[in-house]
Amino acid sequence: MTLDQIDADLIEPDRLAECVIDTLKSERRRPPRDGRQRGISAREALIALKFEATFVWVCAANLRAGTELVDDDFDRLVVACQRIDTIVEEAAR
Repeated sequence: MTLDQIDADLIEPDRLAECVIDTLKSERRRPPRDGRQRGISAREALIALKFEATFVWVCAANLRAGTELVDDDFDRLVVACQRIDTIVEEAAR
């Protein structure tokens, strides 16, 4: 089953974000079908970006309120930034 066959509305946003990154990694290993085809759709990318951006916003709001990030939160923030970078790279190629 591919992401195209899955209704993104039925998947929790954090799991969809992870699926999007996994799909991009596997698509990059395959020879290109044509020079313009993307590994994910714009809709999938936006849903994943929305989730990751929301997580970044929550971390920023907590920091602004004086709440320190625990190690697990910081580690997840790093993952969110990496996922955002990966999705943007795919969109910009």
